[in-house]
Amino acid sequence: MHMHTASSPGVSRPIPPERRLRVAEVRKTQRITPHMQRITLASAAFIDFPVRRPAQWVKLFVPTPDNEKPSGRAYTIREFREGLCEMDVDFVLHGDGPCSTWAEAARPGDVAQIAGPRAGFQPDPDLSHLLIGGDETALPAIGSILEALPAGASADVFVEIPEDADAQLISTRADVEFTWLPRNGSEPGTTTALAEAMMAASLPQENSFVWFAAEAGVVRTLRRHFLLDRGLERSRMAMAGYWKKGETDFRDREDTP
Repeated sequence: MHMHTASSPGVSRPIPPERRLRVAEVRKTQRITPHMQRITLASAAFIDFPVRRPAQWVKLFVPTPDNEKPSGRAYTIREFREGLCEMDVDFVLHGDGPCSTWAEAARPGDVAQIAGPRAGFQPDPDLSHLLIGGDETALPAIGSILEALPAGASADVFVEIPEDADAQLISTRADVEFTWLPRNGSEPGTTTALAEAMMAASLPQENSFVWFAAEAGVVRTLRRHFLLDRGLERSRMAMAGYWKKGETDFRDREDTP
């Protein structure tokens, strides 16, 4: 018997869970460094929220002035507390963009919508060394990954930040060496210190892994460097452009590390 499987006209397909919008309320706000605002979002809809690994991200939709259609932006889940039905999302304050502007002014009781979670970083169980790099947009993901690393693992971490005061204290069981690279007034995407530090870094172990997220052009340069100059297998790196110089709504997050 021939089964007719095409969907009937007018029948809408169910929305996949990671695209379903959940309403969340601001529970707390905290300026953790001069350019980073932590927003704690709470929702009964987080009861079945499948956060299973570090650096998963959500699409966040914030209210816009004049009730325009809210634009969704991708943000890393900095920490998820299932029992409390709440999550922390860290926002880089760069003075423009709907989400950054919303986060800077957010107060408890304000409402946003969330879809997700997506992707995340699933380190290999026998991974002993990580080379991690990124700019301040990658810091929430980097913090989430470092907190999840087991004792015995080691990581060399290079982070570009706006100024010295934007360095963060991140607790981890792993043996982590941090190098903070402040721009001190230079525009984001115009300095080379981060790329140079990553290119100069050693990959000591056979099973080293490279994780990197920053401006898309820098990511392209480093991907080429590790693939071609270092001969690193593609399976041993996760890289993504989180933003692109000159573009306000860049989307490369589908392939986020």
